[in-house]
Amino acid sequence: MPGRARVVESTASSDPSLTDPDVRAAVERAANSRPLRGSPRLVAFLRYVVEQTLAGKADAIKSYTVAVEALGRKPSFDPQADPIVRVEAGRLRRALAHYYELDGRDDPVVITLPRGSYVPHVLRR
Repeated sequence: MPGRARVVESTASSDPSLTDPDVRAAVERAANSRPLRGSPRLVAFLRYVVEQTLAGKADAIKSYTVAVEALGRKPSFDPQADPIVRVEAGRLRRALAHYYELDGRDDPVVITLPRGSYVPHVLRR
């Protein structure tokens, strides 16, 4: 359905009423928050995984693609040798949790990055 967020596929907790603009606005609120605004790398990571998911390319979100396309690593990047994506994913998870505990506690849309995945989970609060 055009204009609808496709962020969480076949998950009971997803909200089909979320639109892509709702999700993008939530990304920008989080990106401009205290926990994230000082880290361009975390913001790039968040924007990349959300945009890929909205574009229907969640299956392509892998350590290598995040490293090269969002974090600026060279095409020779080896995810087995360099843990940067796992490290940054952990930092992003903590930053998002901190944002939603404080500044974003009333945000109508919540974005999380579940452990074991780089595909964002987006819910209407």
